[in-house]
Amino acid sequence: MKIIKIVLKLKTPFITPLQSDTIFGHFAWGVVYKYGEGKLKELLKNFQSKPFIVFSDGFDKGKLPKPFLSSYLIPPNFMDLNKKYKKTNFIPKNWIFKNIDNLTDKVIFKKFKEEQFKYEKDKKTTLTLKNSIDRRFNRTSKGLYAINEIFYIENFAIEIYAKFDEGQISLEEIKEVFEFIGMRGYGKDKSSGKGKFGIEIFEDFEEKKFFKPKENRNFYLNLSTMFKDKKLQLSFGKKITKFPKSGGYLASHHPFKNPVIMFLPGTSFLIKEFNEVYGTAKEEVFNKKGYFHSGYSIGIYFGVKDAS
Repeated sequence: MKIIKIVLKLKTPFITPLQSDTIFGHFAWGVVYKYGEGKLKELLKNFQSKPFIVFSDGFDKGKLPKPFLSSYLIPPNFMDLNKKYKKTNFIPKNWIFKNIDNLTDKVIFKKFKEEQFKYEKDKKTTLTLKNSIDRRFNRTSKGLYAINEIFYIENFAIEIYAKFDEGQISLEEIKEVFEFIGMRGYGKDKSSGKGKFGIEIFEDFEEKKFFKPKENRNFYLNLSTMFKDKKLQLSFGKKITKFPKSGGYLASHHPFKNPVIMFLPGTSFLIKEFNEVYGTAKEEVFNKKGYFHSGYSIGIYFGVKDAS
């Protein structure tokens, strides 16, 4: 599979998080609207055994999730700094790539201490109050409800990594679908202008080599919202329960899917068997044959020499 980096240049506030399974859902509906439902059905025919595309979550440009690793016993004189470290969820990606053959919590904390790292305030979350709508009469009703809107600084960008099978879908088609999503909007309230972006796709990028297996790197750092895979043994990480919703025309008569348990980006695994992609896709989430919830993972391979 070919590896690319998709950079979203955000134009409006976002409400829905850029998680890989949600990105895939938007992409699938984009294929339907651009090329017809027949095209998507053809792509999904062997999806559980041979996915045509796999996404990472979306990350602030230059950042990756801080890996879940065996905790380093931090000296007492750094306890205040340790509190900040524990609350930090994302770090400069170079901290990971420059230590890829010995990636430990100790190494990352050392970088954190040396640089007195502060996460750049390039976005803020605002609670917005909105009028409730009575759909029976198509007018406002009594009461308000609140949603979180994410505002980014001007010219801010999000990076998404992807693997795709050139035999099933072309790079040009991927670009066209993302351009369509960017114009139409991503996630909640896209009809009112939320979630719009421009895109740029890179076939060659500096960190590309870390997404390919290497014998001396027998650990896997997940960068997607993924389902469990028998070829991986959990090292350290975090799971969430998601309550996904349907999109497109399914939202009107089949809006809710079954809840799913998924691993978050930053979860680390010991590799039991090297594979092109990890995770899987589940049909039973929809209770509707031929429809899949993607829990595939794209990630990087790393080594650990000093676990102390």
